[in-house]
Amino acid sequence: MSILLKNCDWIVTQNASREILRNCSVYVEDGRIVEIGGKITCEADRVLNCEKKVLMPGLINTHTHLSMTLFRGYADDMPLQEWLTTKIWPLESKLTGQLCYQGALLGCLEMIRTGTTCFLDMYYFLENIVEAVKKTGIRAFLSHAIIDLFDAGSRDKHQKATQESINFIETLGDPKIGFAIAPHAPYTCSEESLLWAREVAERENALIHIHIAEMRSEQAEFEKKHGLREVEYLDKIGFLCPRVVSAHSVWLTKREVQLLGEKGVKVSHCPVSNMKLALGGVAPLPEMFESKVTVSLGTDGAASNNCLDMFDTMKFCALLHKAHRWDPTVLPAQKVLDLATVEGAKALGIEERVGSIEEGKDADLILIDLKSPNLMPIHGKDTVVSDIVYSAKGLNVATSMINGQILVEDGVFQKLDEEEIYREVEKAALDFAGQPR
Repeated sequence: MSILLKNCDWIVTQNASREILRNCSVYVEDGRIVEIGGKITCEADRVLNCEKKVLMPGLINTHTHLSMTLFRGYADDMPLQEWLTTKIWPLESKLTGQLCYQGALLGCLEMIRTGTTCFLDMYYFLENIVEAVKKTGIRAFLSHAIIDLFDAGSRDKHQKATQESINFIETLGDPKIGFAIAPHAPYTCSEESLLWAREVAERENALIHIHIAEMRSEQAEFEKKHGLREVEYLDKIGFLCPRVVSAHSVWLTKREVQLLGEKGVKVSHCPVSNMKLALGGVAPLPEMFESKVTVSLGTDGAASNNCLDMFDTMKFCALLHKAHRWDPTVLPAQKVLDLATVEGAKALGIEERVGSIEEGKDADLILIDLKSPNLMPIHGKDTVVSDIVYSAKGLNVATSMINGQILVEDGVFQKLDEEEIYREVEKAALDFAGQPR
């Protein structure tokens, strides 16, 4: 299958030079970008007219809990501990595989429609989530959440579930679906589980997906119990390594940030979730950049965001750090776009395949429709990236393509019946939460 994306007004390549091309085209064949140029003469099976559109790499969401779309709007404007103990945990205890499938299907639908083409997830009932991911065609790294609460029986149960998940994904042979090992957090996992996760990740050449230093109270209680802060403890036991993708990483000292850099740990910054849950503090991104930490962006789950729109996350990221540091230059639009594309690809170890528009890379691409009042006018090459980060919304995405397959075209899903999905999800979620319809 070949596709010609013809006459794009702008192409934001995100290549090493961060080139922005004007009035150019891209030729895709068998899922790969073959040619980029002003005049492409190749015949193609499909030709898309891309006038008045921006072509850019698909966005990469490096931290979410996909099936929590079922919790969207269910428990808002509450203190974190009350939110967890009275709303989220009781509802999670009622989850089933079918519910997780429906929540994952809705989450994939939202991400594809709003320009996300790849994500890293941590949740339960992984086989059901895989089913939803395969049905939608999105690129994903999936993981089973390990929470042993220092109980040996629970530890064995989670290790078995994780190994079964790995085996299941490996048997699929789908190059778009990978797996990660996911010890939930240092305060919910025993040292045995953490080191087991490290060992399995090395053996299976996999990512490690974990929450670190999300809350101030979490760090204080951990230090009181262990005599060390979380990153110091993880370093002491030999857990930290370049495979680790650390979600949140808000409450860190300079020394902890330096340790992350020294050990090659990647960070998934989740600004919207952190602000909504009022955790206080802001992840120290400038210090992370100084310490050569790879930083990417995540939405977190829809229970604490409440959406999976990475355009939303990019804008909040930029504004949060400008306000926090009293410095409008601290996180410019180009750097924020990097976090959502090339740096996300680095965090997941797939930078040779996706994250930029370059010949030979997989065609994970999105088209933004400029014929919208919030995107007019474009003043020129120097403002395109700013318009993407500060003005664009996920629903300005007209077309989403993953591995050369068009999943959304002109705002219409090509493989999925979205109305049927909405009906099924709404019914299941309302029954699940015990709400009247």
